[in-house]
Amino acid sequence: LRPDGRFMVRACMRYHPPLARQVLRQMTAAGVRRIIGLPLYPHYSIATTGSSFSDLHRAAGVIEPAPAIVEIRSWPREPLYINCLARRVREGLARFSGPVQVVYSAHSLPKKFIAEGDPYVRELETTIQALEEKTGQPGRLCYQSRSGPVEWLEPSTPDMLHRLADQGCENILMVPISFVSDHVETLYEIDMLYRDMAHEMGMRLESTRALNDDPEFIAALHDLVLNAASPPSTGSVPPNNKIEITK
Repeated sequence: LRPDGRFMVRACMRYHPPLARQVLRQMTAAGVRRIIGLPLYPHYSIATTGSSFSDLHRAAGVIEPAPAIVEIRSWPREPLYINCLARRVREGLARFSGPVQVVYSAHSLPKKFIAEGDPYVRELETTIQALEEKTGQPGRLCYQSRSGPVEWLEPSTPDMLHRLADQGCENILMVPISFVSDHVETLYEIDMLYRDMAHEMGMRLESTRALNDDPEFIAALHDLVLNAASPPSTGSVPPNNKIEITK
């Protein structure tokens, strides 16, 4: 972003330092009066992006004068993001010699969120549709990491594995569709638990590499920020990328 203007780039976390209140104090003390919030959740949910922006607004609310906040709410079809994911899928498919079933595994949510209008599943499907248009490879969506006694989105990832085994599937390429970086849900759940589970059912499971610091993914984030930084009269919002300006 350095060639594109005067930007101070800082990371903050929802549940671990550096927290939003700490980062916003530092930024406003340095003279920043406009904050562009870029969540690393491509798909909006009140439980993830919504919670993060609520935390950001609480942090801004105790600062005088409060900075303006530009929310990049979701980006399920951002072109460079889709290109990067499609490249990961093609790389993964090349590791197999026979037919492969692509499985998109997303973080689960309670069903009641979707019933109340949360767009999470719809935005996941938007990304998957864009990927299938790029790769020509159909996939199946399932959900991981559920906990607690409420009803969660279905099918769960373990249920999907059982279903595919019953259908005679031999090879699975698992795409961690709602995760952009490696963490416990990719490195442990997918690469260890689900891989071992699939192996016990007679299937081979490989996963696509996380986007992490891939240059094309970083370029996607760059474009999202520049678009959000553009004055409303001249800037344009790409289709399926949602930007909201609040004070």
